[in-house]
Amino acid sequence: MGTRLRGTRILTTFFIIIMIAVFLINLLISSQCNRFWVAISGGGNLTEYMQLSREDVFGKIQLYRLATYGFLQTSIIHLLANIIALWYIGGFFEEYVGRLKYIIVFTLGLIIPGILLLLIYPNAHIYGASPAIYTCIGMLVNQALRHKDLSRLFKCQSGYRYIVGYFFLGNLPGVCTLVFHFLGFVVGLILGFSPIHYTSEKSDRLEKIRA
Repeated sequence: MGTRLRGTRILTTFFIIIMIAVFLINLLISSQCNRFWVAISGGGNLTEYMQLSREDVFGKIQLYRLATYGFLQTSIIHLLANIIALWYIGGFFEEYVGRLKYIIVFTLGLIIPGILLLLIYPNAHIYGASPAIYTCIGMLVNQALRHKDLSRLFKCQSGYRYIVGYFFLGNLPGVCTLVFHFLGFVVGLILGFSPIHYTSEKSDRLEKIRA
């Protein structure tokens, strides 16, 4: 039976609150659209201000979009899938790398895959937190392969099976989505070799949380 991390999801909770707020604001300001259809299928007026596109980033130099697009989930399924995944992996990630490093990894997981995808798909219009989530997964996989105690601890956490399902099923929407998630995952694998990594002495602290 899975165990839970207690008192470690402050930053993750903050991210999720922002995503939910942005989702609701998008529905609110999309008055000329069928709000029910927007909630089911995506879209809405807020995409014009937060989504990532080559023209906005490289043409208009609106670099802030490299971060804002990650907090925009326009359909209810997209929102739920991402915030549940973030809730499970984010809480564990906050504890094992710390909140400051978690912010760095999450941010790089939006910026680097976002830029690369725009180079691969020049006409793409992108939004969603999934590349950052896949970056966290990639880094966790890197470290778990090298630290068996970390692998064992994560497998004991609530939501482990959800993350495994999310990792595979999240690629079903299409090739562009698969490429985007793959880029995030690779960025995470590479970050696993950086100074932002797991150290075995943290396992004692994680064990206490599980107790």
